[in-house]
Amino acid sequence: MISALRKELFDIFAEYYEDYGIPRLCGLIDTLFLFEHLDPEGQKWTQRSISRRLTNFFPDGKFSVPSVNRAIKINEKYGTILKEGTHKTGYTYTATSGIEMISKIFEGFIEKTNDCINKLQHLQNRSPDTDHELKRILEEQIFGYILYVQVLEKSSNFFKEEFSKLEEYNV
Repeated sequence: MISALRKELFDIFAEYYEDYGIPRLCGLIDTLFLFEHLDPEGQKWTQRSISRRLTNFFPDGKFSVPSVNRAIKINEKYGTILKEGTHKTGYTYTATSGIEMISKIFEGFIEKTNDCINKLQHLQNRSPDTDHELKRILEEQIFGYILYVQVLEKSSNFFKEEFSKLEEYNV
Protein backbone atom coordinates (compact mmCIF):
# COMPACT_ATOMS: atom_id res chain seq x y z
CA MET A 1 0.00 0.00 0.00
CA ILE A 2 1.04 3.61 -0.42
CA SER A 3 0.74 6.47 2.08
CA ALA A 4 -1.66 9.32 1.37
CA LEU A 5 1.22 11.80 1.08
CA ARG A 6 3.10 9.64 -1.41
CA LYS A 7 -0.08 9.12 -3.40
CA GLU A 8 -0.51 12.89 -3.45
CA LEU A 9 3.02 13.28 -4.85
CA PHE A 10 2.21 10.75 -7.59
CA ASP A 11 -0.95 12.72 -8.38
CA ILE A 12 0.90 16.07 -8.47
CA PHE A 13 3.43 14.78 -11.01
CA ALA A 14 0.81 12.94 -13.06
CA GLU A 15 -1.31 16.10 -13.24
CA TYR A 16 1.75 18.18 -14.14
CA TYR A 17 2.50 15.85 -17.07
CA GLU A 18 -1.15 15.94 -18.14
CA ASP A 19 -1.12 19.74 -18.14
CA TYR A 20 1.56 19.53 -20.84
CA GLY A 21 -0.36 17.01 -22.91
CA ILE A 22 1.70 14.04 -21.74
CA PRO A 23 -0.29 11.01 -20.55
CA ARG A 24 -0.84 10.80 -16.81
CA LEU A 25 0.71 7.35 -16.75
CA CYS A 26 4.06 8.81 -17.86
CA GLY A 27 4.12 10.95 -14.73
CA LEU A 28 3.15 8.02 -12.52
CA ILE A 29 5.97 5.88 -13.94
CA ASP A 30 8.57 8.63 -13.48
CA THR A 31 7.38 9.17 -9.91
CA LEU A 32 7.56 5.44 -9.22
CA PHE A 33 11.17 5.48 -10.39
CA LEU A 34 11.95 8.38 -8.04
CA PHE A 35 10.97 6.19 -5.09
CA GLU A 36 12.08 2.78 -6.25
CA HIS A 37 15.17 2.21 -8.36
CA LEU A 38 14.50 -1.53 -8.54
CA ASP A 39 11.29 -3.53 -8.58
CA PRO A 40 10.04 -5.24 -5.37
CA GLU A 41 12.08 -8.35 -6.22
CA GLY A 42 15.27 -6.31 -6.43
CA GLN A 43 15.44 -6.51 -10.23
CA LYS A 44 15.48 -3.79 -12.86
CA TRP A 45 12.02 -2.72 -13.90
CA THR A 46 10.15 -4.49 -16.70
CA GLN A 47 6.89 -3.37 -18.26
CA ARG A 48 5.10 -6.11 -16.35
CA SER A 49 6.65 -5.22 -12.97
CA ILE A 50 5.80 -1.52 -13.51
CA SER A 51 2.21 -2.49 -14.34
CA ARG A 52 1.95 -4.67 -11.21
CA ARG A 53 3.48 -2.09 -8.89
CA LEU A 54 1.26 0.76 -10.06
CA THR A 55 -1.80 -1.51 -9.82
CA ASN A 56 -0.71 -2.36 -6.27
CA PHE A 57 -0.46 1.35 -5.40
CA PHE A 58 -3.61 2.41 -7.28
CA PRO A 59 -6.05 -0.54 -7.42
CA ASP A 60 -8.66 1.54 -9.25
CA GLY A 61 -6.22 2.45 -12.04
CA LYS A 62 -5.83 0.78 -15.40
CA PHE A 63 -2.16 -0.07 -15.84
CA SER A 64 -2.09 -2.79 -18.46
CA VAL A 65 1.25 -3.82 -19.93
CA PRO A 66 0.33 -2.28 -23.33
CA SER A 67 -0.53 1.02 -21.60
CA VAL A 68 2.76 0.95 -19.71
CA ASN A 69 4.57 0.16 -22.97
CA ARG A 70 3.11 3.26 -24.67
CA ALA A 71 3.93 5.48 -21.69
CA ILE A 72 7.50 4.15 -21.47
CA LYS A 73 8.07 4.98 -25.14
CA ILE A 74 7.07 8.57 -24.43
CA ASN A 75 9.25 8.73 -21.31
CA GLU A 76 12.17 7.35 -23.31
CA LYS A 77 11.68 10.09 -25.91
CA TYR A 78 11.79 12.73 -23.18
CA GLY A 79 14.86 11.08 -21.67
CA THR A 80 13.41 10.27 -18.26
CA ILE A 81 13.83 6.51 -18.69
CA LEU A 82 16.68 4.44 -20.07
CA LYS A 83 15.98 1.13 -21.81
CA GLU A 84 18.41 -1.79 -21.77
CA GLY A 85 18.26 -5.20 -23.41
CA THR A 86 16.96 -6.52 -26.69
CA HIS A 87 13.64 -7.69 -28.05
CA LYS A 88 14.93 -11.25 -27.77
CA THR A 89 16.22 -11.04 -24.17
CA GLY A 90 13.61 -8.58 -22.95
CA TYR A 91 13.89 -4.96 -21.93
CA THR A 92 14.54 -3.48 -18.53
CA TYR A 93 14.16 0.15 -17.51
CA THR A 94 15.88 2.55 -15.16
CA ALA A 95 15.36 6.21 -14.41
CA THR A 96 17.87 8.83 -15.37
CA SER A 97 19.27 10.89 -12.50
CA GLY A 98 17.90 14.36 -11.74
CA ILE A 99 20.38 16.45 -13.73
CA GLU A 100 20.73 13.81 -16.42
CA MET A 101 16.94 13.73 -16.79
CA ILE A 102 16.66 17.49 -17.08
CA SER A 103 19.60 17.64 -19.49
CA LYS A 104 18.05 14.98 -21.71
CA ILE A 105 14.71 16.78 -21.73
CA PHE A 106 16.39 20.04 -22.74
CA GLU A 107 18.54 18.27 -25.34
CA GLY A 108 15.44 16.64 -26.81
CA PHE A 109 13.58 19.95 -27.08
CA ILE A 110 16.63 21.64 -28.57
CA GLU A 111 17.16 18.85 -31.10
CA LYS A 112 13.50 18.79 -32.18
CA THR A 113 13.37 22.59 -32.42
CA ASN A 114 16.57 22.70 -34.48
CA ASP A 115 15.06 20.07 -36.80
CA CYS A 116 11.99 22.29 -37.19
CA ILE A 117 14.19 25.34 -37.88
CA ASN A 118 16.08 23.43 -40.58
CA LYS A 119 12.83 22.38 -42.25
CA LEU A 120 11.47 25.92 -42.10
CA GLN A 121 14.71 27.31 -43.56
CA HIS A 122 14.62 24.73 -46.33
CA LEU A 123 11.05 25.75 -47.10
CA GLN A 124 12.05 29.42 -46.94
CA ASN A 125 14.82 28.82 -49.52
CA ARG A 126 12.33 27.16 -51.88
CA SER A 127 9.48 29.64 -51.46
CA PRO A 128 8.89 32.09 -54.32
CA ASP A 129 9.84 35.72 -53.79
CA THR A 130 6.35 36.71 -54.90
CA ASP A 131 4.68 35.04 -51.88
CA HIS A 132 5.40 37.80 -49.37
CA GLU A 133 3.02 36.44 -46.74
CA LEU A 134 4.72 33.03 -46.72
CA LYS A 135 8.15 34.69 -46.55
CA ARG A 136 7.03 36.85 -43.59
CA ILE A 137 5.51 33.92 -41.70
CA LEU A 138 8.61 31.77 -42.21
CA GLU A 139 10.94 34.58 -41.17
CA GLU A 140 8.97 35.24 -37.98
CA GLN A 141 8.72 31.56 -37.06
CA ILE A 142 12.39 30.86 -37.70
CA PHE A 143 13.36 33.89 -35.60
CA GLY A 144 11.06 32.78 -32.77
CA TYR A 145 12.34 29.21 -32.78
CA ILE A 146 15.97 30.38 -32.78
CA LEU A 147 15.22 32.49 -29.70
CA TYR A 148 13.48 29.51 -28.10
CA VAL A 149 16.58 27.34 -28.63
CA GLN A 150 18.75 30.03 -27.05
CA VAL A 151 16.47 30.17 -24.01
CA LEU A 152 16.53 26.37 -23.72
CA GLU A 153 20.33 26.29 -23.92
CA LYS A 154 20.68 28.97 -21.24
CA SER A 155 18.12 27.21 -19.03
CA SER A 156 19.90 23.89 -19.46
CA ASN A 157 23.21 25.45 -18.43
CA PHE A 158 21.55 27.12 -15.44
CA PHE A 159 20.12 23.80 -14.23
CA LYS A 160 23.49 22.09 -14.61
CA GLU A 161 25.17 24.84 -12.56
CA GLU A 162 22.53 24.69 -9.83
CA PHE A 163 22.63 20.89 -9.62
CA SER A 164 26.41 20.98 -9.33
CA LYS A 165 25.98 23.24 -6.28
CA LEU A 166 23.71 20.64 -4.71
CA GLU A 167 26.30 17.94 -5.35
CA GLU A 168 28.97 20.09 -3.67
CA TYR A 169 26.88 20.15 -0.51
CA ASN A 170 25.86 16.48 -0.79
CA VAL A 171 22.17 17.37 -0.95
